[in-house]
Amino acid sequence: MKSSVVELVKRNIHGAITLAIGDGANDVSMISMADVGVGLYGEEGSQAAMASDYAMGEFQFLKKMLLFHGRINYIRIAEMILYFFYKNFLFTIPQFFYAFNCGFSGQTLFDDWYVSLYNLIFTSMPLLFKALLEQDITTEDEKDEFIMNNISKTYYLGRESEIFNLKNFIIEIIKALIGAAILYYFVSAILNSSAIIDQGNISDIWIFSISQFTAIIFVCKFLFY
Repeated sequence: MKSSVVELVKRNIHGAITLAIGDGANDVSMISMADVGVGLYGEEGSQAAMASDYAMGEFQFLKKMLLFHGRINYIRIAEMILYFFYKNFLFTIPQFFYAFNCGFSGQTLFDDWYVSLYNLIFTSMPLLFKALLEQDITTEDEKDEFIMNNISKTYYLGRESEIFNLKNFIIEIIKALIGAAILYYFVSAILNSSAIIDQGNISDIWIFSISQFTAIIFVCKFLFY
């Protein structure tokens, strides 16, 4: 019967995301049917907790999980995704610009090592910080006060898609496009003005590549985020 209610909501409300909470064996089907299931270890056993996405020991933990951690997780994931797209577009677009300079010969702007390690090492820390540590409420007193005073507004950011939406996605792409164009032509203008390396030669493609890559890393880590 309980699972039928969840199924009814999912079938009749377009775009509805359901959450079910239970502590007994009779709640297992309901928890399994919902998009997100929360099970509690109760007097009836651990069947509900075993079938759930999240398990906890007492009902008192639900308030903080739903009204604080749910909101923080949305902020972290949304900002992480936007940053991920931004930094990869910022890295990819200069290679598109470079194709016009090399006559579409297929010559790559960046060494294979740069391409392989860009996400793995060079820009991994900001991504990890956003995904794991980003929050706008820090102390326990602030958390409790926020939960008590803003219960009706807690889900506003996620419910209305205030952070991760098409508008913000397009803004990040435009920022990456403008930033990549500025970096590419700025570095190109500097090195083309007879910049001489220590061997007495003018800068070659790899000097240009290293300078371009360094500028991209600097912008990704220190300027926009």
